[in-house]
Amino acid sequence: MPAHPGPPASTAAHSSPLHGQRVLVVDDDAPSAKLVAVLLEAEGCEVRVVRSAEEALATVGSFAPRLAIVDLLLPLMSGLLLAQRLKANPETAGVALVAVTAFNGRASERMARDAGFAGYTRKPIDPGSFVAFLIDCLRGVG
Repeated sequence: MPAHPGPPASTAAHSSPLHGQRVLVVDDDAPSAKLVAVLLEAEGCEVRVVRSAEEALATVGSFAPRLAIVDLLLPLMSGLLLAQRLKANPETAGVALVAVTAFNGRASERMARDAGFAGYTRKPIDPGSFVAFLIDCLRGVG
């Protein structure tokens, strides 16, 4: 599982490996979600932001993201449970998952890996290296 931080991203949107990818951002914290969305849109991604795991489950089938960036601490249903549900469903099992969380420590990283996350990083994200980190995560899941 790639660990953050990575090298700074300096690719233009048209040449980015993320260009054209659909990305679902699942975060109840509006400023955090907006930052991630802005960074990804600058890379040429099609981004959809939802505020809860329930919204993510309702959206993922029709949106068909390649990548989901998920806060672990969500209201009602945790990001860990969301990941388990996505990975258990054959229609969504192939979505690459990246955990973004305020949690700190190896235990939460291990729980994220066990739930099916391809990457794990802490908030606040580093805008200078976040895109490169995501590219590494996608490379790791094929």
